[in-house]
Amino acid sequence: MHENATTLDNRPYCIYLRKSRKDLDAERNGIDTLARHEQMLSSYAEQSGIKIGKIYHEVVSGDTIAARPEMQQLLQDVEAGMWKGVLVVEVERLARGDTIDQGIIAQVFKFSETLIVTPLKTYDPNNEFDEEFFEYGLFQSRREYKAITRRQQRGVLQSVSEGKWPYNKAPFGYERYKLPDQKGWSLKIVPKEAEIVRLIFHLYGDEHIGYSAIADRLNSMHAPAPTEHWSYSTVKDILTNVVYIGKVKRGERATSKKTSGGSLQVSRPRNKNYAIFDGLHEAIVDDKIFSRVQEIFKSHPSKPVASALKIQNPLAGLVYCKMCGHKMIRRPQDRCKTMIICPTKGCKNISSYETVLETAVIEVLQDYLESLKIEGSDRQPDTGSINILKDTLSEIDKEIATLNTQLDNAYDLVEQGVYTPELFLKRSNTINAKIEKQNAKKDDILKQIQKEERLLNKKNILIPKIENVLDIYAALDPEQKNALLTDIIERIDYIKTERSPINGPYNNFEIDLHPRIPV
Repeated sequence: MHENATTLDNRPYCIYLRKSRKDLDAERNGIDTLARHEQMLSSYAEQSGIKIGKIYHEVVSGDTIAARPEMQQLLQDVEAGMWKGVLVVEVERLARGDTIDQGIIAQVFKFSETLIVTPLKTYDPNNEFDEEFFEYGLFQSRREYKAITRRQQRGVLQSVSEGKWPYNKAPFGYERYKLPDQKGWSLKIVPKEAEIVRLIFHLYGDEHIGYSAIADRLNSMHAPAPTEHWSYSTVKDILTNVVYIGKVKRGERATSKKTSGGSLQVSRPRNKNYAIFDGLHEAIVDDKIFSRVQEIFKSHPSKPVASALKIQNPLAGLVYCKMCGHKMIRRPQDRCKTMIICPTKGCKNISSYETVLETAVIEVLQDYLESLKIEGSDRQPDTGSINILKDTLSEIDKEIATLNTQLDNAYDLVEQGVYTPELFLKRSNTINAKIEKQNAKKDDILKQIQKEERLLNKKNILIPKIENVLDIYAALDPEQKNALLTDIIERIDYIKTERSPINGPYNNFEIDLHPRIPV
């Protein structure tokens, strides 16, 4: 016993550093909070004759243990008895999350006989009064954290209702500025970026050009972008953002939290019913063009082209360059020759005659249809098998829900002090192993259901569609052909690396056809 106690007395200490919300303002002024705290605790350790064995730098600002990898490592090391004590600026830096996390931390420190050292006080978790004081400090920290969060949320909502911009990042086309003689921020227009925003609304709302085509045009113009380059989603986000008509919004991407497998999962799903307020900032586009764009969204046109134009290319919107990923376009050469080319400057993908490429696509469709019929003849799918699989899936979901309830109960027992950290880990590992096993079964059942449904789709949907296309295709005009092909083909990847001889053959290219219904 005496030898073991001596060994424990000789254990080194460690330092745990973590940012808190109140450090953010200081960091905006150029102060490195973690560096300052590290210097403070290192000086305290030197003056107190404390030997430091390791410094844990928590660079993320998660509220839970699950979101803080350095805290997880610290708890494992503390539980292993590596440290005599842990130095922190204040006890709140250890845990400001929920009561379960606080209970786990308190128990780990208690059973490992590890001290918690701050510049103002040293806490011995095995001392009854220190333990009570420590737990009370964590409790007060949690209350303060919730109060701060509520104040911040109220402050943001108040700012938005006053038309201010409470967010750290300005949307493309604007920059943040501090409102003079009052609290809060607003937005002012960045002229060069605003011109790009107006062009996007014009191209979509007036010229009826699609998102991807707009993104391609902006990239070819080397126009400044909110991210590394313009994309489909970036253009769409701008077209749907009410900030460009002088509004501010709140609650579009509210945080949603749920537990899965005993761990906290945080997501930010889109909310269509968010609040909109009149902003203090100037609009970049007027209400008329913005409303016109939203009406186009509602109608969901498959190909936003001007009504005066007719599609001349049967493969319009379907062929993609396999080298650079951009959509390929139709370019007439003379009365007899029309080419399908990649519009990307410098791309080395070689173009092909439109008629030759169209013929190749139809031949691939014919081969694909035959392969579907052969595959479908091996075994006829039935809805009965799918129903049985779905019933099995339902039972697995019930079992997983039961196991998750058991895991929640284990957390409660830790909080109540019934489970030690060691017992909790053993119990939670057992339950998690069962959950993992059930999830593996679930994945297998889902794959089987998907396979059966795909067979049904092939038999009942895809095969008749392709047969219909091949039967009537030759009698249709380019626009009708394109409508039918678009209905059954998601995309066609095209690549040609060698030029065709003068007298042919001209089909020395490769195409990968991706049907719209997965197989």
